[in-house]
Amino acid sequence: MFRSSESRAARRLSPLRQALTPVALAVAWMSMHASAQTLSSSATANSSTLPVVTVTGQTAKDTPTELSNSYTAAGTTVGSKLPATLKETPQSISVITRQRIEDQNLSTLDEIMAQTPGVAVDLSGTAVIPSYYSRGYPVDYFQYDGVPIQTGGASWGQPDMIMFDHVEMLRGAAGLFNGAGQPGGVINLVRKRPFGKQQFSGSLGFGSWNTRRGEVDYSTPLNQSGSVRARLAAAYDKRDSHVDYANSERTSLYGIVEADLTSSTTMSLGAGYQKRDWRPAMMGMPRYKDGGDLGLPRSTFLSTPWTHWDFETTQVFADVTHSFNSDWQLKISAVSDHETSDLKYAYVTGAVDRSTLAGPRLAGGANAYDNRQLALDAMLTGAFQAFGRRHELVVGANWYDRQANSEGGRLNGFGGTPVNVFSFDPRTVADPGAPTWTSNSRTDTKQHGIYGAARLKIADPLTLILGGRFSWWDTSTTNLLTSRVTSDYRQNGRFTPYAGLVYDLNPTWALYASYADIFRVQSNYKDESGAGLPPVIGANYEAGIKGAFYGGKLNTSFAVFRIDESNRAVQVSPTVVDSCCYATNGKVQSQGFEAEVSGQVLPGWQIAAGYTYNTSKYKQDPTYEGQAFRSFSPKHLLRLWTSYRLPGDWNAWDVGAGVNVQSAIYNAGGTPKVRVSQAGYAVASLRVGYRINQHWSAALNIGNVFDKTYYTRLGSSGFGPANFGNVYGEPRSAQLTLRAKF
Repeated sequence: MFRSSESRAARRLSPLRQALTPVALAVAWMSMHASAQTLSSSATANSSTLPVVTVTGQTAKDTPTELSNSYTAAGTTVGSKLPATLKETPQSISVITRQRIEDQNLSTLDEIMAQTPGVAVDLSGTAVIPSYYSRGYPVDYFQYDGVPIQTGGASWGQPDMIMFDHVEMLRGAAGLFNGAGQPGGVINLVRKRPFGKQQFSGSLGFGSWNTRRGEVDYSTPLNQSGSVRARLAAAYDKRDSHVDYANSERTSLYGIVEADLTSSTTMSLGAGYQKRDWRPAMMGMPRYKDGGDLGLPRSTFLSTPWTHWDFETTQVFADVTHSFNSDWQLKISAVSDHETSDLKYAYVTGAVDRSTLAGPRLAGGANAYDNRQLALDAMLTGAFQAFGRRHELVVGANWYDRQANSEGGRLNGFGGTPVNVFSFDPRTVADPGAPTWTSNSRTDTKQHGIYGAARLKIADPLTLILGGRFSWWDTSTTNLLTSRVTSDYRQNGRFTPYAGLVYDLNPTWALYASYADIFRVQSNYKDESGAGLPPVIGANYEAGIKGAFYGGKLNTSFAVFRIDESNRAVQVSPTVVDSCCYATNGKVQSQGFEAEVSGQVLPGWQIAAGYTYNTSKYKQDPTYEGQAFRSFSPKHLLRLWTSYRLPGDWNAWDVGAGVNVQSAIYNAGGTPKVRVSQAGYAVASLRVGYRINQHWSAALNIGNVFDKTYYTRLGSSGFGPANFGNVYGEPRSAQLTLRAKF
């Protein structure tokens, strides 16, 4: 096996975790605070802006959002790698800024995505790990500062936001820079960078279910000129849950050093570390056999006290940026990501008979994962003159290698015991001891590609963006117990096109249209000749209008979109033998429209709101044609949050409010087929903040203000949605946070 139980135990007792206790974090806070007291600040007691800081080596469109106090961003590169404002980008992009992260206490990526326009959050097969869906399709790639890595490793541990300035979400196909994947979109996490002057911030938070969270963040120059800079950040988060027995303890560390090697060359080197010990409510809850709700309390825990899922993630990154002149720049980036996790669990499975209350039984198992990823990206960006106009160009290449090891085990003598879910006591379930490991496999995925895009100024009001990519992709799975390669799929030289038009109606408004696609390898399916099927193609068509007001302080957009996913494998033989026989006759279509507004409406009034209407269905499929493709992705989705700082003598106070609204969803499956439904619902939240002085502030956040009872996830249709996997949303909660900024 790739990893012994002794090494797993040793990792859980690692000295790094032992060292960073709440006491150590408090000591670090006091030490940094004492140092920070010597810093000067140009902010006045009645000003809502941050102290003046120097940011070295960044353009205006790269300015960190933490300096803006805004709910919108000056620019983004997630769509084209060419710095551009949101209005200049012919695709739908949302940005969750640092100010909004702090205002809503969004400490992890899943909390960010739950507030992002157009994104539906669904818990995966375990009913505890979130997956993200955009326009009906899963998001299976992240980017870190524009460098793509695959989810399934980094996504499981949910990155802590202490490491990031903001998060960008591009909706629609993103194959130009990512290569293979789903057409739903891509998430780009933009890291914090050091400042040219000393800066310190920290927070302490206490809330419902024994929530305790502390953060420290310190940036400083390392020499007199500020040409070498560093930033260190840490967070400690420990909380119970509204579900009995469930709890989580998370430690996060982040560090980066940035150096101006010359006046035109900057290098950065950094690392992030995250450790999480977690007792989740595995697999959620069952329902009645007819799909009806059991009406159990939201605190119901149908697992065991010895259930655990522990994570450890280490990410090391580096980049070098060299400016040849004011127009041309070369950037080379690398990301190494290593995640391990151990899981031993019990859960209750089986639908409940209304008459006898029988059906559910105990089940359980164990898993261990070891995922390693290495990604490289090199790109040359610049501008040139032609035909009397200025144009922009990016050319580059990236390479990605992921090795995912997976062990599976059984719990000896465990499982099959009948359970009465209405009177279940988790403490009565004995720990079956160490698992017997029965499977061990490794999946290797490699992808590399070359890409290019040009932003061509056709006329004063008209910009044409053209791009393309050639990709090579290979994945194989090996049974490590037998050393047998069980699968091997590849794609060579696949071309991915991109095109967009932006027409400026005036300085405020612009019309746009774009086409983007992406491919997904399915050569594991064989046609009647025995050959692997060609890739699935996801094509995104989009058109809309964008507006930028007050010099970009307020951004608006309206878009209509359609995604056609074609070449999907459908079975054409009565039975399947050795992955044969299939044909590329399947087609799925997702379409709709969305509207978004973000930024400053009036001085002191920030808003972030997005509405999405989306339908998806099987257009061609021998079994499901005409049916909904993603029934658990809501047709209507509204995300709204707004904050207002009171005027005059009340200027120290700010108030915030928000609501998340979604329409009804359902899941159907199992034998016999059962439909489980969730009606539409709205969840409101509130915030009251008080600025004590120019350095200190306090805020009270209340979630689910009206204590709405709803399901955030419906059961897995593959095993019958009434059997397990149904998860309640969080009840009303409160958190008080004290923040310091120097």
